[in-house]
Amino acid sequence: MDRFFWMYGKKLRGKPAASICSLRRGGASATVDQLNKYFAMYEMPIVTSIYWNMVHNGLCNGMITDAIEQDAEGLQTMRILGKNMAWLLKCIEVGKKQGIVQDAPEERYWTNFIR
Repeated sequence: MDRFFWMYGKKLRGKPAASICSLRRGGASATVDQLNKYFAMYEMPIVTSIYWNMVHNGLCNGMITDAIEQDAEGLQTMRILGKNMAWLLKCIEVGKKQGIVQDAPEERYWTNFIR
């Protein structure tokens, strides 16, 4: 992710993004937070849902179970995330048709705190 965003991040400006985490144990909120930081650094609107974008993946002792299908809350979160992403994409398209465009990016200033 570091290399990808360093090379291509400027091309992603203004494109909606959403991070999704599939897990068995804790750490998902930290993972989603870290992924969202990439989007924020490159001016990408972050699409949200009703909770953190995560589902229980059911990987247990190397065997995949049907835990995702049993995770009603996670599935609802994913459905609403999909609807919110579709809505935002439609809004952006309507805005473009109405002549609403994103301002040109400002020159980036890099601060060196070592003096």
